[in-house]
Amino acid sequence: MRRIIRLRLYGIVFLAVIALLLSLSVAVYQQAFTSVVRITLEADTLGNQLEPRADVKLRGLLVGEVREVRADGEKATLGIALKPEHVSLIPADVHARLLPKTLFGEKYVDLVDPAAPGKSSARPIRAGDVITQDRTTVGIELQRLMNDLLPLLRTVQPAKLNATLSAFAMALEGRGDDIGDNLIRLDAYLRRLNPHMPSLKEDISRFADVAEVYGEAAPDLLRVLDNTVTTSRTIVEKRQQLSSFLTWTATAANTTEGVLDENAARLITLGRVSRPTLALFARYSPEYPCLLAGLVRQEAASEEAFKGGKMHITLEFVRSRPPYRPGEEPRYADRSGPHCRGLPHPQVPAPPRKLDDGTSRHASSDPGPGAVSGTPAEQHAIASLMAPVMGVPADEVPAVATLLFGPLARGTAVSVA
Repeated sequence: MRRIIRLRLYGIVFLAVIALLLSLSVAVYQQAFTSVVRITLEADTLGNQLEPRADVKLRGLLVGEVREVRADGEKATLGIALKPEHVSLIPADVHARLLPKTLFGEKYVDLVDPAAPGKSSARPIRAGDVITQDRTTVGIELQRLMNDLLPLLRTVQPAKLNATLSAFAMALEGRGDDIGDNLIRLDAYLRRLNPHMPSLKEDISRFADVAEVYGEAAPDLLRVLDNTVTTSRTIVEKRQQLSSFLTWTATAANTTEGVLDENAARLITLGRVSRPTLALFARYSPEYPCLLAGLVRQEAASEEAFKGGKMHITLEFVRSRPPYRPGEEPRYADRSGPHCRGLPHPQVPAPPRKLDDGTSRHASSDPGPGAVSGTPAEQHAIASLMAPVMGVPADEVPAVATLLFGPLARGTAVSVA
């Protein structure tokens, strides 16, 4: 029984020793017992493509390795372990580029000294320092090239790419002289083309502007083409009606030609005779708007006058113009030109105006309408004359008697017996 227990203990110890040796081997492989200088690298999302144990190099010299990679979705934080014997060669202001070892190889960290080799004024890097990714123009362009090129190269199958490159190499084998001659010719062409490069650049720039204009107008152009297709389809569908219309148009044109040929002289005479009348109409054209507005206003006034089937007016008699005197002859020589005379709201009664009608008197010498007529004195005088005839008191004579009888009595001598 003791022997069995002893054997079991030996077995357990043996397994423990094996596990300890394996753990020790892994720790040695991971350099757990190797003294290192820990620093941190802050990179963009490209750093997520690095794997632990990736190499860290300075000018091609292996100076450390990547121990861990942490990412938060926007950037990657890499824990780097540097070999102590190389720390004195690495300045604290060093930057890092993430580059592939080969076209299809894994990435590594390439440390870049911003100063010339051996001339950096920064102190050597030490544990706990944080370095950043190279943000110079060259570094950004190089990493952007790798970001764009590597996905394409990984998409291409290496075996097929190798076969393609081999076929290409076999095709070029033995043709070096021909290729050299072609390159010489190409160089000659480029030398001739080089002086014209500014003009070519200007043409390309203008072509870009034209292309931009056409790009902005493309929706409208496509819409026009679409409408053209619709129009063409409509013309095809209505070709019979279109043919009939064109036939009728030809017939109408022939008829019109015959009418014009027969009446050409009459039309010319009509135009010559109508020209003075049309010129007169053109001269007085400024009156047309106010005349039409006055007619519109007169229509409204007429509707108001006959509203309700009764006539509502204010009747006024104005003194007529005096007759022509001996030696005066009527004539229509007034050339005062177009004038609205207050339309569409004319003054009532109209103010006196001198016209070139053959009289030698001025309108201002004529008594204007309403100068005597319609006054209370005239109404009282007319009422006194009409009262005996009408058989009523003077204060009961209606005002219409003044309107009707006043113009007849005005300017005459009246005696009351």
